[in-house]
Amino acid sequence: MDTQRFKGKVALITGAASGIGAATARRIAAEGGTVVAADRDGVAAEVLGKELGGRGYRLDVTDPDRTEEVVGAVTAELGSIHVLVSAAGVDVCDTVPNTTPEQWRTILDVDLTGVYHSCRSVLPGFIAQGGGAIVTISSAIGTVGERNRSAYCAAKAGVENLTRAMALDHGRDGIRANCVAPGLIDTPLIRNGKVGGEDDPGAMQAMVDRHHALGRIGQPEEVAAAIAFLASDDASFITGAVLPVDAGWTAQ
Repeated sequence: MDTQRFKGKVALITGAASGIGAATARRIAAEGGTVVAADRDGVAAEVLGKELGGRGYRLDVTDPDRTEEVVGAVTAELGSIHVLVSAAGVDVCDTVPNTTPEQWRTILDVDLTGVYHSCRSVLPGFIAQGGGAIVTISSAIGTVGERNRSAYCAAKAGVENLTRAMALDHGRDGIRANCVAPGLIDTPLIRNGKVGGEDDPGAMQAMVDRHHALGRIGQPEEVAAAIAFLASDDASFITGAVLPVDAGWTAQ
């Protein structure tokens, strides 16, 4: 295996301060890429970017002007962006009647519209340079649904079909767009027990037992490995795919 798959490439990663985003930043940097870590926690993004020999920016993906500004700054400083990993996300656990309009807007704004903003900002550059790779992050429950996660399910299903649409629209531009759909992953959200709308950490293990054929929670590095594959030239003939990294959840 070529362990320097991203040598000479610049990767912009949103939601890079923790969890899957941070693991992906580390994986791509380890494979020779220049990582631009972007997160609404700008301090954490700058620390991680510096640690990995790249850059870090404060970015709230719900702000289209700031997203354009960051992409412009990165392009001006580093010449181009070759990979976008859109990993920023939030969650609210509840049913439709119990989800407030404000919560609904927040989830859709970050988890779906934020992906649109990020992709819309990088695509002109990708088209101009003749190619690029986009990897978005959905969820097992963007495919099959789950109780008490109405807004999150809706947003992640939207991410999957948005990714397919971009793959169809821009394949002839040399651009690949793919999606990774994780199961339960050991991120800060899960470690804090905030799953299924419950504060009980035992709720997480109950979901693992119910959904994961492998019988354990996943690690961010396992998702990062799949993201790195899809973003690399090893996946040069793959576009429009939704790759489950879910321990068999959606096989049921």
